[in-house]
Amino acid sequence: MSYRWAVIIGLVSAVNSAAMLVSLSVGIMLPDIKEEFSLNPAQAGVLGAVSPLATILLSVPLAALISRFNPRLMIFVGAVHMAVFGLLMAWAPNFELTLLFRFIFMVGLVGRQASMAMLIHQWFVAGEVPRVQSVTQVITSSVQIAAFAVLPWLLIWLDGWRNTYFALACLLGVTALVWLVLSRDREAADAAPKPAAEKERTPISAILRHRIIWYWGVGTAFCLVGVSAFMTFLPTYLHEERGLSLGMAGLITAGIPLGNVMGAMHSGWVRNRVTVRRQQMYLTGVLCSTGMLTMALAPVPWLVPFGAFALGWACMQVYPTILTLPYELPGIKPREIAVVSSFLFTVFTLGLVIGPLLTGALQQATGSLRTAFLVVPLVHMGIFIVAFASEHGLPPMPRVQRDRTRAAVLDAAAPGD
Repeated sequence: MSYRWAVIIGLVSAVNSAAMLVSLSVGIMLPDIKEEFSLNPAQAGVLGAVSPLATILLSVPLAALISRFNPRLMIFVGAVHMAVFGLLMAWAPNFELTLLFRFIFMVGLVGRQASMAMLIHQWFVAGEVPRVQSVTQVITSSVQIAAFAVLPWLLIWLDGWRNTYFALACLLGVTALVWLVLSRDREAADAAPKPAAEKERTPISAILRHRIIWYWGVGTAFCLVGVSAFMTFLPTYLHEERGLSLGMAGLITAGIPLGNVMGAMHSGWVRNRVTVRRQQMYLTGVLCSTGMLTMALAPVPWLVPFGAFALGWACMQVYPTILTLPYELPGIKPREIAVVSSFLFTVFTLGLVIGPLLTGALQQATGSLRTAFLVVPLVHMGIFIVAFASEHGLPPMPRVQRDRTRAAVLDAAAPGD
């Protein structure tokens, strides 16, 4: 395995995983935090909403700022920043400071996306980016599954949420130091010198210049509306309307992130055979809708896990490919890649937020989660609208790139850099 994959992707994934454990742990720790600080439901909801809120508000501005600096060093600075505020969350004597420290912690977590985008651009060619995104998504989904499996036990072993935060923050600090020691920079070999008279444009302008990222970003967000809706409400639906135990309902719902992991593993194989991204969107739309309708309408409970797995698997067939798009836009610069990638994550997060809100509102209006689950796939159909429109007037997406030559050069050159 080359240095690029073992150290660059392996170590940065370790840093991201440690940071995600701190971020995801709030859901597991919330009952204890509520009891200690005597929180009402609204305050508990605010604490849980900090993560998506910070992503939506800060992704693009932070990307424009962070992209000015060395991405390797910014990953280290961001990890140290998160470790410090993780320790402060462990110390916080009241709810207000806990909320403040969590929001500032999220600044580092959100900012890592811009640094990661520039690091990928530095070490990998565009044709390899879907594979890189698939690998990182496998790790991300695995960490999500592990978080919900391990953190409850860790909370018991360490005797409380404060000790758990302290341990996770220390782990994050250790990964930051290992990253600083073992990682290194590599300048792009094909970077052309910029003429002295050329005026540098603001990287945020790339969002306005390339309309295609709006169309396909929104199309993918439609897919994530369905994923987040079922991830949030499927256990309640199976327990209250299908009569399953909460334990069984949780196991079935785990089929969605399990499908994410398997789908990310298979996405490279699918991408090499379905090179037109529009067709990938059609494939994703059909399978996601089928999975959602199976979960809502299955006449017997044993069919529901297949629907959950199909939804998670299908979503990962388009997600890594869409994240490759910023690297393939004509004339785009490294700082602009960071900003466009962060913009896509902002749009994706909006889809993840809208899903539970829409489902909850529909349940309240109709009194039935099944009805809500039947409406959500209709919203998800937006992915078909975007894919169809790309054949009738919208800018078509470029075919998947396969630049193997420069990738081989990078692997050969990495050990001596």
